[in-house]
Amino acid sequence: MNTSVRPLERFLDLASSPSGDRSLLLDVIAFSAAVVSASVFRWEASDIIWALWVSSLCVGFTTIIVAIASGVRDPSLGPLALRLGGGLGVLAFFTFHFGLFHFVHSVFLSAFFPLTDDDAFRSIFRTGLVALALYWPFVLMSLLPKLPGLARQWRGPGNARAAFAQPYANVVKMHILIFVFAGLHAAGLSRYAIYPVLAFYFFPWRRFVRAFRGRAAQA
Repeated sequence: MNTSVRPLERFLDLASSPSGDRSLLLDVIAFSAAVVSASVFRWEASDIIWALWVSSLCVGFTTIIVAIASGVRDPSLGPLALRLGGGLGVLAFFTFHFGLFHFVHSVFLSAFFPLTDDDAFRSIFRTGLVALALYWPFVLMSLLPKLPGLARQWRGPGNARAAFAQPYANVVKMHILIFVFAGLHAAGLSRYAIYPVLAFYFFPWRRFVRAFRGRAAQA
């Protein structure tokens, strides 16, 4: 009996198994779709920067809303009125803090990569709508790998602190990539960095290597 595993079978096996809150297969699909979209839509540095911004905003609010809704649905957390009030309070604080951060960020980006002709201070909602209309494929690709974790959060209350912190962790990654792109754009090298940046943003290098090593050790 041949005990060797063909490379494709091994890849599909490890990629389709859940790891943490996400599936490696979904990460790979998101990365591949991002590369295809960047080629089809001919995205440039400014496109990737605004796509990162609007994706961070949309995915962040989706994550916190699912976490809040999961808590409101859990009767063990107290009366319904208390759960609704607590959920609305958390949403209000998150909207102010997380939304304010992205507002300031949009003003900074508009100074270097204007998306509309309007004043960024007075057109944050228009800026967001325009960015979403232009870069919705990037938003969907950013949301795709999060779906398994969001589904588990919806089915039952999880770690609320972790759910609240996750959008800010994504912000750190967005921050780094935007500054990298801004520097490369100023140097006239941004077009060479689009695909490496997409790989950094989407592809789960560390988890993929750990999963592959773990499966290889069990073989």
